[in-house]
Amino acid sequence: MEFAGVNLKRPISELPDGGDETQTKKHHTLTRSRLSELPDLALVHILSHLYTEEAAKTNVLSKRFNSLWNSVDSLIFSEEYSGKNGAVFVEFVDDVMRFHRRKFIDKFYLQISHCKTYEESVDAWLKFAAQKQVKTVHLNFDKRFPYFVHQASDLVYTLPKILYKNENLVELITRHCDFQVKGKINCSRLKLLSISVTRLNEELISRILSGCNVLESLELKDCTGFDKLKINSGSLRVLRIVGEQPPKHRIEKGVDYVLDISGPNLVSLEVSGSLFRTKLRLMDLGSLVNAVMSFIILPKRIYHSKSSWFAARDEEIAREVLGSLCLVKMVTVAGIIFKAISTREAYNLSSPWSERRCLTLCIPIMDWSHLGIASLLHSSPYLESLVIKLSYCSDTCVLEHAKAHSADSKHYWKSWTTVSKCRLLHLKTVKVVGFQVSCRSMEPLFHFLEFLLENSEVLEEITIQASRYVTRAVLDEAMKLLSVRTASPDVVVQFEPPHLWVDPLCMYAEKAPLFFT
Repeated sequence: MEFAGVNLKRPISELPDGGDETQTKKHHTLTRSRLSELPDLALVHILSHLYTEEAAKTNVLSKRFNSLWNSVDSLIFSEEYSGKNGAVFVEFVDDVMRFHRRKFIDKFYLQISHCKTYEESVDAWLKFAAQKQVKTVHLNFDKRFPYFVHQASDLVYTLPKILYKNENLVELITRHCDFQVKGKINCSRLKLLSISVTRLNEELISRILSGCNVLESLELKDCTGFDKLKINSGSLRVLRIVGEQPPKHRIEKGVDYVLDISGPNLVSLEVSGSLFRTKLRLMDLGSLVNAVMSFIILPKRIYHSKSSWFAARDEEIAREVLGSLCLVKMVTVAGIIFKAISTREAYNLSSPWSERRCLTLCIPIMDWSHLGIASLLHSSPYLESLVIKLSYCSDTCVLEHAKAHSADSKHYWKSWTTVSKCRLLHLKTVKVVGFQVSCRSMEPLFHFLEFLLENSEVLEEITIQASRYVTRAVLDEAMKLLSVRTASPDVVVQFEPPHLWVDPLCMYAEKAPLFFT
C-alpha cells in the first residue's frame, strides 16, 4: 500500500540501516520492545513533535503505530524537508487529512511553494484545521519566492475568511500571505500574531487590532505600506518591527520619510532590521519597560549626496529616539544608534539623560567605541546592570582595529575627565557575551573592565562568557584583572569558557579557574 510516496507496509528487510538483514531485524526488535513499554499517550506526544511524514513512517514498526501516528495533535508539513514537490506533496497532505482521526489539533504548520493551482487545496487544509479547533497556525509560502513584495504581488497566497472569524485560534504566523479583509474580524482568543513579507496599510492594521481584543504580541517583519502605527489596543503589550520592504519610489534627499509609533499600553517595543526612513518618532509610550533599538537606516548613500548629510540624519534619529526612551528602565542599543552616539560624543554632544536601570549594548568588535560607551554611561546615572554583546568579523580586521584603538582606549579610561564624567554609583552587575579566542583583539574590552573595577563602588559581579574555544593565553589575560585595585570590596569576576583548548606545545597541566575574586 502506497501512501503518497510513503510505503505503509514495507518489509523490515528493505529498510536502509547500513548493515545486513539480521542486524537490521535485531535493531528493530530492540526498538519495538522499548517503545512497547510506553503508553499510547506518551507515544502520541513524541510523534506530535516530528514532521508528519516522519510520524507516518513509524507505522512499519507495528500495527499499534498504525493507529497512533494519525492521532497526533500537531500536523507539520514541509515541502522542503520532505523532498516532495508540487502534486506529490499535495497528495500526501490530502491523504494525511483523510486518515487523521483525532478530534482536536493544537498546531498546523505548512511550508510550501505557492502556486495558484494548489490554492483550493490549501484552503481545504485550513478549513480542516479550523474544524479541528486548531490553536496555532503557521503558514510559510517562502520557498522560491522573490524577496520584495512588489515583485511577488500576484503570487502571494490570500488567507481564507475562515481564519478571520476563528474563536479557537491562539497563535497565527504567516509569511507571504495577503490579508484581504472585507468583513468583520473576530479572533477573540488570538494572543500572538506575526506577519512577514506582506503589504499592509494603517486601516487594515487597526481593523486587525480591533478584532483581536486579547492580542498580546504583534510582529511585523519585512512588511510595507504603512507610515503610522497607532496602537490603542488595551491588551497588546509587545510590538516588534523587524525591518521593512524597500519602497517602490526612490529615496530623495531633503524629503522626510517618517515612521510614527505610539502605544500607551505597550510594555515591550523592538525596532530592528533595515528601515528606509529618515525619521523614527516614538510617542505616547508611558507604560514601556523594555525597548530594543537595533535598526539601521537605508540607503546609506544617495547618488551625488555628501556623506555628512547621512551622518547628520543618523545623529538626529539617535537623539530623538533616546530622548523618547528616557524613562524606559531596560534599553538595548545597537546598529545606527550606537554609531551615531559615538559620533556625537566626539563633538562633545552628550546623549539625552535617562532613568534606565538596565543597558544592553550589541556591538560588532569593529564598531567598538569607548566614546559611545562613555556617553551612554554618563547619561545613565541610575544604571544597575550592563550587558555587552560582542560580534565579530574576520580575525585580521579585528586585530588591526584593536591595535589602532588600544592605546587610545587605555588612556581614555584612565583620564580624570572620563572618571569624573562616568559616575557609576549604582552599577551592580556587568556581563560580557561573545568573548573570543584572541586576547589581543580584546585589549579595549579589558581596559574598560579595569575602569569599571576601579570606579564602581557597589559592583558585585563581572561575568565574561566565551562563545567558542578559548586558549590558556586568553585566561591568563583575564587573570590580570585580579591585580586591579577595586572600588568595591565584594566584587567577583567570573569567567565562563565553554571549553579550554590546550596548546599541544605547552600542554598545560592545571585546569583553568572558572571564577576568581
